[in-house]
Amino acid sequence: MAANNPQKPDLFKAFLDAFKSINEAKQDKGSIKRIFEEMSTLVHGSFDYYASSGKKHSLRATITRWIAIVFGTLGVLAPLLGGINECLKGLTGWGYPALAIAGAAMLADRTFGYTRGHIRYVIARMELKHLITDFQVQWSLWLASNPQEDLQPSQLAEVETLLQKFINRAHEIVMAETAAWGVAVVEDMQELKNLAGQNTKTKPVASEDPV
Repeated sequence: MAANNPQKPDLFKAFLDAFKSINEAKQDKGSIKRIFEEMSTLVHGSFDYYASSGKKHSLRATITRWIAIVFGTLGVLAPLLGGINECLKGLTGWGYPALAIAGAAMLADRTFGYTRGHIRYVIARMELKHLITDFQVQWSLWLASNPQEDLQPSQLAEVETLLQKFINRAHEIVMAETAAWGVAVVEDMQELKNLAGQNTKTKPVASEDPV
């Protein structure tokens, strides 16, 4: 299986190597272009990650939702159908188990963050796509406005500003998604803890004999 999934190159190392080249070579447009190409590749790596993870979360969220819908509907209708028709009387006992399965599916979706994770990944992917597109447009316009190969200090300053703006915004997008993920995990764990505490408190009361 490993042979079918070759390890991807270290995108961050490739960018650092490209950045190092600008100091080793003269500061011409060729070295600047390589910096921008590697930076775009690095951000594209984050875009691809969110696209891949988003598909996985979308599939799992869809499965858990359909399980919840099907078994939730069955849990509600089973007792009713069993009371209407004698042939369907056997469905009466499926009410609570079906509702329990539906609840477990929703709990799994909430615990593992399938739906919320999918939404976060979609938002991050769309923001990165917009950022990359805008960056490529600005870079193309700058190249058209500066056709000469040898760059002046003022032109290098313009390139630095463009690049810094791009990487800062990409960092903000990734950090925002990571922070949202962290908050969601803490909230879900607290909710599970509260649920477990409620179950623990109700068990002794349920087991007491009526006076």
